[in-house]
Amino acid sequence: MSNLNTLSGGYKGGSPRVRSNNSKKPQINQDPKKIDLNLLIDDLKRWYADGNLTKDGLNILKEEINKLVL
Repeated sequence: MSNLNTLSGGYKGGSPRVRSNNSKKPQINQDPKKIDLNLLIDDLKRWYADGNLTKDGLNILKEEINKLVL
């Protein structure tokens, strides 16, 4: 008997349903955390001054915020 036949010889099949132990946990109703706008503005200024954020990046942020507001 070849190795392939030996390995597959004992397989009888199984349940067609796949069961997972990774069930979703119930969500606790929590209000979203509020963002301190002053800290966000300070971070944006610092990122821009450090060169981590460009004018194009700022314009993209502005456009995305406007989409949320409208």
